[in-house]
This record gives sequence, structure tokens and C-alpha cells, in this order.
Amino acid sequence: MASARRWLLAVLLCAAPSLPGCKTGPGLTKVEAPAEGISLRYDLTPGQVYQGSVRRSATIRAASSATSSSQSFSFDLTLTVRGPDEAHGGTAVTARFSAVSVKWSLPPSFPVSVAEFNRTASQQLQGLEVDFNVDDTGKILHMPELPEDLSAELRVVLQQALDALETAFLTVPAHPLKGGDTWKDDKKRGRKGKLGRYSEGTVTSKVDGFYKTGEPPLTVARLITDTDETEITTTSSGSHEVKKQSTITALFATDQRYLYSYTNEEQIFDAGNTNTFAKTEVNWSKPVSQTGAAPPAKVQDISDPCHPDYVGAEECGSEAAPPAPPAGGEPPASSQPPTTSAPPPSGKN
Repeated sequence: MASARRWLLAVLLCAAPSLPGCKTGPGLTKVEAPAEGISLRYDLTPGQVYQGSVRRSATIRAASSATSSSQSFSFDLTLTVRGPDEAHGGTAVTARFSAVSVKWSLPPSFPVSVAEFNRTASQQLQGLEVDFNVDDTGKILHMPELPEDLSAELRVVLQQALDALETAFLTVPAHPLKGGDTWKDDKKRGRKGKLGRYSEGTVTSKVDGFYKTGEPPLTVARLITDTDETEITTTSSGSHEVKKQSTITALFATDQRYLYSYTNEEQIFDAGNTNTFAKTEVNWSKPVSQTGAAPPAKVQDISDPCHPDYVGAEECGSEAAPPAPPAGGEPPASSQPPTTSAPPPSGKN
């Protein structure tokens, strides 16, 4: 097993109400919902796996000048449901990062090159495993804090990656929902006035209808969520406040019980310093094997019979040379060290 660091995501076309078969955008066909409404709940069966693909891009504009910079990252996420957790409440979920790519621009005065910083940030995320807790309404009950020994810039990258874990869940009400239903939630995270990050805000959500999408077709609820949030980071030297406003458009697979897709357009106001405009796009799926169908066949792409992961009829000759390590210089998965429970020091694998 590869090593992993762990520590404790159209209106105009359908002006008439509830028109069956009305197209409301690419891949969406409006459908009738039952008169009693539809209950939205997340499938948190132990062992359930979800696969996600996250893409985020942002433009940061300086408040005191016309200069701007860009930031982007992309990665894949695998969520594995572990089961009930008495320590933090709800259900424990483990997220694993893979296929990580970080592309950030940095100030000219930054002591490390852009290439080195992006490489270090990507390495910190690649293979990282994070344990967090959620309930079946999608409320995040526990998310770990970042280690203290991170540089300010690297902390921002990793914190945004942690925040992306929450793109797997939107909080939904306990009662059945109908098209047009709205609700509000108070969002709070952390301990106010204490060291670390504390955030509070108001989340207003609406059911924008029910649709069919995908192949085979899934029934999805289209959810629109607006958030106003204030985030305060407190350190030994003082506190820093940032305000955020965002609009999320999401599709929730009602029968399969998971968040099918998620798009977040966000503005972040750091008074006197920067204004940030960001967009995050996420697609989630349940692997085929989790929906009752046969899992896809594995493709064997190792032809060297001496490779420890080779599968085939050929035998390794006694004089054969040992297999070359894969690209990147890492040893085969079978020779990697076991998973540990703490991250490495900043900037190291």
C-alpha cells in the first residue's frame, strides 16, 4: 500500500410550474415530485465509498493597487465511510487526496521559487488522509485543525484543500422537501475568542426543482445555497477577520443519497489587503461496485514478470534484473511504509 500521511470535500425555459420533460440546462430534464415531497439523506453505510474530482481557481486582487495574482489547484478525493464515532459524534469518514496539482503565483519577494512552492504543496497533499465527522443531514461535526509548524502560504493551500472536503456535503432538513421550499441554517465552527480558526454565518437554501440527469438517469434535487460568513483567525500575536459570500448550485441524487455535483462561486473580502474571486467545481460518484453492479475489470499494465505486482503466466528468470522503480522514483506500492498517524514537518514528505 502506498504511504499516506494522516491527521486528525434555465428558469425561462421552464416558466410554467412543474412541466414534465422541460429541459432546463445541459443534461437536466424537469420532473414531477411526489405530492408529499422527497426526503434528502446521505448514505453513510460503513464501507461506502465516494469518488470526487475537485477543481478550484481564484483571482486575488490587491486592495491598495491594480495588481492581481492567480491561484488554482485540482485533486481527486476518495471518501470512505468508517462508521459511528462516539468521540466526535455522527459518522467518521476518511478522505484521501490523489492526482494533486497546485499552481499558485507568489510575490516576487517570496524566499522560495514558485516551482518549488507548488511542488512542496502538491507533495504535502498527495496521499494525505484526513479523518472528519458528519451526520446523515450533511452537517460537519468535526474537521481537524492544521499542524502549527506550517508556513503561512502553505497553511492557506492546505486549509483550502480541507475546506474542499466539505463539498461532499450540504446540510439538508429532516423533513421531506418540495420544489420551492427554503430553509436557513446557522453556521458555526471552532471556539470564539480562542486560538485557531472560528467562523460563523448564515446559510439560506432553496429547492430549485427536481430533475433527471446522467446515464442511466438519476433523479436529482437542484439546490441553491447562499452563505454570508465571517471567519476569524486568532494567534498569539492577534486576530484577523475575513468576510465571505458564496452561492452554491448543487445536484443531490435523491435515490442514491449523495451530492452528485457542486459549484461554488465565492467572494472573499480581506479588508485593506485583498479581494478574492473564486470558483470551485466538484463532481461526486458512487463507484459501480457500490451500486450493486459488477466492479470494472482491472487492467494489468505491468509486463515485467519480475515486478512484485506482475500478474500473468510468465515466470521471472533467476538472472533477471530487479524491476526499475516507477516514474517519480517511489518504490512499488508493496514496499511502501505503513500509514502513520501524524504529518511530516512542513515542506518534507
